[in-house]
Amino acid sequence: MIDMLKKDFLTLIRDRTELLILLFMPILLITILGFALKGVMEGDVAQFEIKAAIVQHDQAEHGIERFHTMLDERDYPENVAAEWTELAAEVSPYQLLTGLFDDHLGGAVELIAMEPDEAGSALTEGEIAAVLTIPENFTFDSLQKMLLNEGDGSQLEITVHEYGSIYAGIFSDIIDRFVNHLNFETALAFAVGERTDFSAEALRPGGIETVTEREPVTSFQYYTIGMAVMFVLYVGATLSSKAFVEKKQHALNRILLSGISVYKYLAGKCISAVVISYIQTVILFGFSALAFGGYQHTAEFWLGLGLIAFIVSICIGAIAVLLTTIVIRFESDTVSHIFAGGMVSLFAFVGGSFFPTAVLPEFVTAIGGWTPNGAALTAYLQLMQGFAMSELLVPLSRIAGFALLLLIASVMIYPGRSMSS
Repeated sequence: MIDMLKKDFLTLIRDRTELLILLFMPILLITILGFALKGVMEGDVAQFEIKAAIVQHDQAEHGIERFHTMLDERDYPENVAAEWTELAAEVSPYQLLTGLFDDHLGGAVELIAMEPDEAGSALTEGEIAAVLTIPENFTFDSLQKMLLNEGDGSQLEITVHEYGSIYAGIFSDIIDRFVNHLNFETALAFAVGERTDFSAEALRPGGIETVTEREPVTSFQYYTIGMAVMFVLYVGATLSSKAFVEKKQHALNRILLSGISVYKYLAGKCISAVVISYIQTVILFGFSALAFGGYQHTAEFWLGLGLIAFIVSICIGAIAVLLTTIVIRFESDTVSHIFAGGMVSLFAFVGGSFFPTAVLPEFVTAIGGWTPNGAALTAYLQLMQGFAMSELLVPLSRIAGFALLLLIASVMIYPGRSMSS
């Protein structure tokens, strides 16, 4: 067995093209994808600045005073009127709106006060993305509706260019969310009879929360896993292709004549695939840890990582046995090329090597979870997110089951004496 492993190992080392595919290509992709999609994977928001004009036809302070005067005219008790007046000053919709932009969106959205004609010209020239118009009596009408449920309320007007940019859409979405929040809180307040949260604080941009105490997986960690579980599949195709060369050059006959049985030959391919794929995985994770960091430095974590890599490598050994059996059975390495050229890419797509499968349809995600690379990616991610080893049994059992099925299939199509023909 050691001689078979040494033979396959030396044959692989001498083939620079295969080494490029198995080692240097995944390292290159990890680096490129890690940097290119760092913001997307880690939740960083791209820096942008939206300029919008605000045309003010309302006087907020006058609207609050008018609301206070209306309360006095209705002969409310003095303490009740004072409470309503204080509340009106706190939930003045215009002040909430400006507070939202000043306190939470100041770095991304700049509101510029303009006259109607000036705003129209700036919008036409493309100097601003949108125009927000505050109508007359906006504060008074809104407070009537929000606090007393009287009147028809008021409306904000957004004007964009006919061919508005993406910034115009973002600005419109912000205003829509603001208005929907106020409407919802108003309806909720009257439904439960209690004051609710009208503040702009409730509209602040969200953050990232995880279900564990671990930091979210970085882009470099994700693509290290993605490329590792993808390129490890090439090991099986490579070794089966080498087996075809051995048969074509009659090296297989010489191996069998030396007293090595067919079973030992296939077992040797399996062991070679296991060892080579394990070494490949260690190199990729080692490179990522040294170059980009971010991994845990606990014995439990690295032992778990090694266990997953070992089970995945066994599955790769089963793939190598099946492909080798087919190659020799039909005396053609076409199946190896099909597997390397098409099946690996398909497995990588549905298994999440290129991007998280959450963006794909559910049935694709379900299929990807049953592929060896998809199950391996799930196991690696769960380990990094702090899941207990018992939680990893499901994806690991899928990998082991897949390997068992491949070995059974290899036995069923075992070519018998034609191995030495």
